[in-house]
Amino acid sequence: MRSWRLLILSLLVVLVAAVAHPGPERAALSRRLVLTMGEPDHPARTADGRLKIWVRFRDKDVPAAGLPAALARAEGMIHPRALARRARAGREGPVVDAGDLPLSSRYLARCRATGADLHRQSRWLNAASFLADDEEIRRLAALPEVAGIDLVARFARADVPTPVPTPADLPVPALKTQTVIDYGDNAAAMAQAGVPAAHELLGLSGAGVVVGMLDTGFRTTHESLAHVPVLGAWDFVNDDPVVDNEGTDLSSSRNHGTETLSTVAAWKPGLLVAPAWNVSVLLGKTEDVSQEVPIEEDHWVAGLEWAEAQGADIISSSLGYIDWYVFEDLDGNTCVTTVAADLGAGRGLVVVNSAGNDRAASGHLIAPADADSVISVGAVDAAGVVTWFSSPGPTSDGRIKPDVAALGQGNRVADPNLDTGYLNLSGTSFSCPLVSAVAALVLERVPDLTPVEVAEALRLTASHASAPDNDTGWGIVNAYGAATWFGPVFTHTALADPQTAAGPYPVTATVAARLGLDGAPQLVHRVAGGPWQTTAMSPAGPPDLFSGALPPVAGGVTVEYYLTALDGDGHQTTWPQGGAAAPYGFTVAPGASPAGDIPARGVAWLEPNTPNPFNPRTELRFGLAAAGPARLDIFDARGGLVRSLLDADLQAGDHVVVWDGRDDRGRSASSGTYLARLSAGGALRQHKMQLVR
Repeated sequence: MRSWRLLILSLLVVLVAAVAHPGPERAALSRRLVLTMGEPDHPARTADGRLKIWVRFRDKDVPAAGLPAALARAEGMIHPRALARRARAGREGPVVDAGDLPLSSRYLARCRATGADLHRQSRWLNAASFLADDEEIRRLAALPEVAGIDLVARFARADVPTPVPTPADLPVPALKTQTVIDYGDNAAAMAQAGVPAAHELLGLSGAGVVVGMLDTGFRTTHESLAHVPVLGAWDFVNDDPVVDNEGTDLSSSRNHGTETLSTVAAWKPGLLVAPAWNVSVLLGKTEDVSQEVPIEEDHWVAGLEWAEAQGADIISSSLGYIDWYVFEDLDGNTCVTTVAADLGAGRGLVVVNSAGNDRAASGHLIAPADADSVISVGAVDAAGVVTWFSSPGPTSDGRIKPDVAALGQGNRVADPNLDTGYLNLSGTSFSCPLVSAVAALVLERVPDLTPVEVAEALRLTASHASAPDNDTGWGIVNAYGAATWFGPVFTHTALADPQTAAGPYPVTATVAARLGLDGAPQLVHRVAGGPWQTTAMSPAGPPDLFSGALPPVAGGVTVEYYLTALDGDGHQTTWPQGGAAAPYGFTVAPGASPAGDIPARGVAWLEPNTPNPFNPRTELRFGLAAAGPARLDIFDARGGLVRSLLDADLQAGDHVVVWDGRDDRGRSASSGTYLARLSAGGALRQHKMQLVR
């Protein structure tokens, strides 16, 4: 994150004073604005010859004695969810600061008195955008409260024209038998990004995460989107809460936003399922397609500040190119949207932005993808090769960009004009929301992560994390890997319902974390809907295996429970995902008696592995009627030994071992059928397993 010193410097525009025309009104004008004012026909001008400009102020016009009250009023305008997110982010200083104060009404009134028309206000930048002619700009520059004036830059969306799809453009569906969820024609994108494992093995779907979408309009009646909770919506073009088409809007006004929203949150099994179908959303319409001009950055900044204050966790933004800026400005500290994005990240907001589609044109990325706190996304095809259009890095100050990549060619999306229709489109516009959705899965599992930690998880688990480049950054995202980078990972088979014994009920689980565990895992339970009670689990022999017990209860009573643990960095996770909101549960059968010692299952038993199919870990539960030697091995379909999991003397009773999908040399086993074989007490027990990569 840039320091406040650098951030303040980034907001001070270059001072230009013409030798032939010295005067204070020239001192606050940026060089690009001075040059533009010298061109009556410059494309930045509106039909009536005016320019859209940023006017930056020196302060918020709040006396020191009134600052505490002003901050208290500002805090009251911010959603409690946003305040909690900021607190979790661990930002230096107070959660609410001067950047959250509104602009000075006195300053704005003096600016309007020059004849300039006020357009947008930015609390974070302490700036407002105006439409003004050249003489009005000079009058604005003469105001003592004005620190600088610059042009408002313009953007285009980060998609590319897609011709009639050819077979090479279309996604190649993965075999539907390999996943529990039928992703339809989105299967290739999901498999490439490691999403099925995050869904099936971790139980993730984006629940509890709020994604702010900044785009064109949105149509949420599509069959794949009707389920999505919309927590707030605002049309920054027309200043009203309607983000679907209305009035004189062109029919295309809702197209791009609907398409990118479906890339995040669609749910229509067999046709289109996206990574984070359970997220809630905030929808900001920030592009005016009716004028057939690129989006202007003041809309984007306004949308960013609005979504942050409304409690968004993630911002997904698909922008394309920038007018008025040059490559040297892409230093992570100059462009207005770059500065605003960094300020949002400093408030705990995860900002995900397209790298752009300028590889064949300018040959470099776009703002705010150059921000060090933004997760910038490039596009690859179904084979994992960077596309011909995906903008490359580096930034002008030499940093690697983009950060990661995802499918951006032949993506399956909702048809914005047919509620039962679907399209295939291309562009980093679609690789960006794919990564935003993966980030939502990461935050769902570990909600206390900062934007820096989310970026770390995405980068360091991507396809070529050890050798990042300026085409796809650290590589294609891996949803399962990123979601498990922080926080303990659990492997546990839920107790069956109903229970035929009155207890106690043994609970065993494998709990492992990349950073190690901070203390013992906790077993949390309640009986008949009563208060939750917590007990520490104990090590149970094999590495990472822990055991605990639920107390006996009467017949007909329901017991609910879940597991929780902290990793070595203090990040907490629960199992099942959702913890107390979605616990395991069972009911004790009426007339059940206390559990006996060992079930009558012979001298040895081996239960079917769970989960099955699996990727990359599965749990094997087995037991011995009497203490003695036991051996548990994994064989491939041809009978070759793959892994010796266990060869030891064990106590009588139940045991659990986890296979991590690797062979005896530590290499990842390929997809296929494997056999788990237990040899103990003179008996041989075996079960088939299916590993799906």
